[in-house]
Amino acid sequence: MSFILASSSPRRKELLKKVISDFSVIVPNVTETEEGTPEEIAKNNAQKKGRAVRGEKVIACDTLVALDGKIYGKPYTAENAEKMLAELSGKTHEVISGLYVRINEKEYLSAVKSNVTFFDLSSEKIKEYIKKYKPFDKAGAYGIQDGCVVRSYSGSYDNIVGLPTEKLTEILGG
Repeated sequence: MSFILASSSPRRKELLKKVISDFSVIVPNVTETEEGTPEEIAKNNAQKKGRAVRGEKVIACDTLVALDGKIYGKPYTAENAEKMLAELSGKTHEVISGLYVRINEKEYLSAVKSNVTFFDLSSEKIKEYIKKYKPFDKAGAYGIQDGCVVRSYSGSYDNIVGLPTEKLTEILGG
Protein backbone atom coordinates (compact mmCIF):
# COMPACT_ATOMS: atom_id res chain seq x y z
CA MET A 1 0.00 0.00 0.00
CA SER A 2 1.42 3.38 -1.01
CA PHE A 3 1.55 6.58 1.00
CA ILE A 4 -1.02 9.37 0.88
CA LEU A 5 0.13 12.97 0.96
CA ALA A 6 -2.50 15.03 2.78
CA SER A 7 -1.83 18.35 1.05
CA SER A 8 -2.88 20.71 -1.71
CA SER A 9 0.64 22.11 -2.13
CA PRO A 10 2.31 21.46 -5.50
CA ARG A 11 5.69 22.19 -3.90
CA ARG A 12 5.13 19.56 -1.21
CA LYS A 13 4.21 17.03 -3.87
CA GLU A 14 7.46 17.71 -5.76
CA LEU A 15 9.55 17.52 -2.59
CA LEU A 16 7.95 14.23 -1.54
CA LYS A 17 9.11 12.67 -4.83
CA LYS A 18 12.66 13.03 -3.50
CA VAL A 19 11.79 10.60 -0.69
CA ILE A 20 8.96 8.39 -1.98
CA SER A 21 8.12 7.57 -5.59
CA ASP A 22 4.75 5.89 -5.03
CA PHE A 23 2.11 8.07 -3.39
CA SER A 24 -1.27 9.64 -4.02
CA VAL A 25 -2.59 13.02 -2.95
CA ILE A 26 -5.74 13.74 -0.96
CA VAL A 27 -6.54 17.30 0.04
CA PRO A 28 -7.78 17.28 3.65
CA ASN A 29 -10.75 19.42 4.63
CA VAL A 30 -9.79 20.93 7.99
CA THR A 31 -10.00 24.22 9.82
CA GLU A 32 -6.49 25.18 10.80
CA THR A 33 -5.57 26.09 14.36
CA GLU A 34 -4.25 29.59 15.00
CA GLU A 35 -3.63 29.37 18.75
CA GLY A 36 -0.39 28.51 20.53
CA THR A 37 3.27 29.00 19.78
CA PRO A 38 4.35 28.85 16.12
CA GLU A 39 5.74 25.34 16.72
CA GLU A 40 2.53 24.16 18.39
CA ILE A 41 0.40 25.61 15.60
CA ALA A 42 2.49 23.96 12.85
CA LYS A 43 2.42 20.59 14.62
CA ASN A 44 -1.29 20.76 15.47
CA ASN A 45 -2.25 21.71 11.91
CA ALA A 46 -0.09 18.95 10.41
CA GLN A 47 -1.69 16.44 12.76
CA LYS A 48 -5.21 17.68 11.94
CA LYS A 49 -4.50 17.37 8.21
CA GLY A 50 -3.05 13.88 8.59
CA ARG A 51 -5.83 12.59 10.80
CA ALA A 52 -8.48 13.96 8.41
CA VAL A 53 -7.31 11.53 5.71
CA ARG A 54 -8.12 7.82 5.83
CA GLY A 55 -5.34 5.42 5.03
CA GLU A 56 -2.66 3.25 6.60
CA LYS A 57 0.24 5.43 5.43
CA VAL A 58 -0.28 9.19 5.58
CA ILE A 59 2.08 12.17 5.45
CA ALA A 60 0.95 15.70 6.29
CA CYS A 61 2.80 18.94 6.82
CA ASP A 62 2.05 22.51 7.80
CA THR A 63 4.62 25.25 7.22
CA LEU A 64 4.51 28.75 8.63
CA VAL A 65 6.72 31.80 8.92
CA ALA A 66 7.25 33.50 12.29
CA LEU A 67 9.00 36.71 13.31
CA ASP A 68 9.12 37.77 16.96
CA GLY A 69 6.17 35.51 17.78
CA LYS A 70 3.99 36.88 14.96
CA ILE A 71 2.85 34.30 12.43
CA TYR A 72 2.77 34.99 8.72
CA GLY A 73 0.48 32.63 6.86
CA LYS A 74 -0.63 32.78 3.25
CA PRO A 75 -1.38 36.36 2.17
CA TYR A 76 -4.14 35.61 -0.41
CA THR A 77 -4.09 39.26 -1.62
CA ALA A 78 -1.44 41.61 -3.02
CA GLU A 79 -2.03 44.07 -0.18
CA ASN A 80 -1.40 41.41 2.48
CA ALA A 81 1.66 40.15 0.60
CA GLU A 82 3.09 43.68 0.45
CA LYS A 83 2.60 44.16 4.17
CA MET A 84 4.19 40.80 5.04
CA LEU A 85 7.21 41.31 2.81
CA ALA A 86 7.74 44.84 4.15
CA GLU A 87 7.68 43.51 7.73
CA LEU A 88 10.14 40.69 6.90
CA SER A 89 12.46 42.97 4.89
CA GLY A 90 16.02 43.05 6.21
CA LYS A 91 15.22 40.69 9.10
CA THR A 92 15.80 37.07 10.04
CA HIS A 93 12.69 34.98 10.63
CA GLU A 94 11.90 31.34 11.35
CA VAL A 95 10.27 28.87 8.99
CA ILE A 96 8.63 26.10 10.99
CA SER A 97 7.10 22.94 9.56
CA GLY A 98 4.98 20.56 11.54
CA LEU A 99 5.41 17.06 10.13
CA TYR A 100 2.91 14.27 10.76
CA VAL A 101 3.42 10.69 9.59
CA ARG A 102 1.10 7.74 10.23
CA ILE A 103 2.17 4.22 9.40
CA ASN A 104 -0.57 1.76 10.32
CA GLU A 105 -1.38 2.58 13.97
CA LYS A 106 1.88 4.41 14.74
CA GLU A 107 1.98 8.21 14.56
CA TYR A 108 5.01 10.50 14.38
CA LEU A 109 4.79 14.25 15.00
CA SER A 110 7.67 16.69 14.94
CA ALA A 111 8.60 20.25 14.08
CA VAL A 112 11.55 21.39 11.99
CA LYS A 113 12.88 24.96 12.15
CA SER A 114 15.01 26.87 9.67
CA ASN A 115 16.11 30.52 9.70
CA VAL A 116 15.80 32.86 6.73
CA THR A 117 17.27 36.35 6.34
CA PHE A 118 15.77 38.73 3.79
CA PHE A 119 17.51 41.41 1.80
CA ASP A 120 16.39 44.96 2.52
CA LEU A 121 13.47 45.28 0.10
CA SER A 122 12.21 48.57 -1.27
CA SER A 123 8.51 49.10 -1.84
CA GLU A 124 9.13 48.92 -5.60
CA LYS A 125 11.08 45.64 -5.28
CA ILE A 126 8.25 44.15 -3.20
CA LYS A 127 5.62 45.16 -5.79
CA GLU A 128 7.76 43.72 -8.63
CA TYR A 129 8.24 40.47 -6.73
CA ILE A 130 4.51 40.08 -6.07
CA LYS A 131 3.63 40.86 -9.68
CA LYS A 132 6.17 38.37 -11.05
CA TYR A 133 5.83 35.47 -8.57
CA LYS A 134 2.25 35.84 -7.24
CA PRO A 135 3.11 34.35 -3.82
CA PHE A 136 -0.47 34.24 -2.55
CA ASP A 137 -0.40 30.55 -1.61
CA LYS A 138 2.93 30.69 0.24
CA ALA A 139 3.44 31.27 3.96
CA GLY A 140 5.16 34.60 4.48
CA ALA A 141 4.32 35.66 0.91
CA TYR A 142 7.50 34.31 -0.64
CA GLY A 143 9.23 31.25 -1.99
CA ILE A 144 12.94 30.76 -1.31
CA GLN A 145 13.14 29.02 -4.68
CA ASP A 146 12.31 32.33 -6.41
CA GLY A 147 15.82 33.47 -5.54
CA CYS A 148 15.38 37.22 -5.14
CA VAL A 149 14.23 38.13 -1.62
CA VAL A 150 16.34 35.78 0.53
CA ARG A 151 19.84 36.90 1.47
CA SER A 152 20.74 33.73 3.42
CA TYR A 153 19.30 30.80 5.32
CA SER A 154 20.33 28.15 7.80
CA GLY A 155 18.76 24.76 8.30
CA SER A 156 16.83 22.67 5.82
CA TYR A 157 16.22 24.26 2.41
CA ASP A 158 13.43 21.75 1.71
CA ASN A 159 11.79 22.73 5.00
CA ILE A 160 11.73 26.35 3.84
CA VAL A 161 10.13 25.28 0.55
CA GLY A 162 7.48 23.32 2.46
CA LEU A 163 8.46 19.75 3.43
CA PRO A 164 11.40 18.79 5.66
CA THR A 165 12.57 15.84 3.55
CA GLU A 166 15.54 15.09 5.80
CA LYS A 167 13.31 14.59 8.86
CA LEU A 168 10.81 12.59 6.80
CA THR A 169 13.59 10.30 5.56
CA GLU A 170 14.73 9.81 9.17
CA ILE A 171 11.18 8.91 10.29
CA LEU A 172 10.78 6.45 7.43
CA GLY A 173 14.02 4.77 8.35
CA GLY A 174 16.01 5.86 5.32
